[in-house]
Amino acid sequence: MIDLRKNELKSWLISINEPDHELIPLNGDASLRRYFIYGNKIAVDSPPASQKNREFIAINKKLHDAGIYVPQIFVYDLNKGFFLLENLGSTLFADVAKEKEESFWYEKAAEVLTKLAQVTTEDLPAFDRDFILFELSLFPEWMLNKTFNFVLDKQDAKALQDSFSRLADLCLKQPQIAMHRDFHSRNIMIVQDKLAVIDYQDMVKGPLTYDLASLLFDCYKVLPETLGDKITTKTFTSYKNLNLTGDLSLDEFKRDLIAVSLQRHLKVLGIFCRLNIRDHKNGYLKDLPRVLNYAIKESAALTNFESLHEFLKKLIPLVKTLCP
Repeated sequence: MIDLRKNELKSWLISINEPDHELIPLNGDASLRRYFIYGNKIAVDSPPASQKNREFIAINKKLHDAGIYVPQIFVYDLNKGFFLLENLGSTLFADVAKEKEESFWYEKAAEVLTKLAQVTTEDLPAFDRDFILFELSLFPEWMLNKTFNFVLDKQDAKALQDSFSRLADLCLKQPQIAMHRDFHSRNIMIVQDKLAVIDYQDMVKGPLTYDLASLLFDCYKVLPETLGDKITTKTFTSYKNLNLTGDLSLDEFKRDLIAVSLQRHLKVLGIFCRLNIRDHKNGYLKDLPRVLNYAIKESAALTNFESLHEFLKKLIPLVKTLCP
């Protein structure tokens, strides 16, 4: 099948006087955005009808101004949805932040979190109640209904909605800062000894602990508990020194971290199932058991989430049918 967008991207690159190179596909993210190696740069096909291209440009500048390493944008065409970016290489944070090097790199990531927390929230959408509840709705829609044909009885449906409402409350009561939304091991690149951040076009103004939750309770790996505690304390201290924590104690900060992580993992369970069904990307199914296990532990650790905890445990055998 002819790839019209790819051909158009190549023509555009030639039209802006770039040398003629082959477009070599890179494994992209979970969106319709596609990345290609083009000589020593990265060409991006980012369809304007579905992708946040203006936000990508604006937030790239915000992050750069905050001292965060992001790829340089050499040229773009918003009408076509094409970009030419700096090539950050191929070394993911996930590739190096392990074994003896794990603690070193996670401490460096915590330093980036401190910079992210200082990014101006001007013009960022609010991660408000409607936004939070919409994300949570992906779990019953795409995992329960469309993946498992799971019919909720009235008691379970009410318990789920009550849990969602309490999670929204716990997110909204936190101090609100600039929030990357996907700050994890696959969205951080290693460029020499520096950390570079990618996939930031969905940034919002949201809960203080959200990006830390993305980092520490990563959907693609599980950190040692001692390291998680170390980075949590380090980040809390940094936020406190920036006067971002209000009157939160460390214990309250940890509770909020768990609550935000639970909200995120319920959303991700829905998204991974949606990627499989709607977008025919089944590579994320293998991560479902890890994400579900996170959610089960988090719901057990929070007060007033007992019903959700018991409900989530019912899904273990169903998930095993997808990920034997």
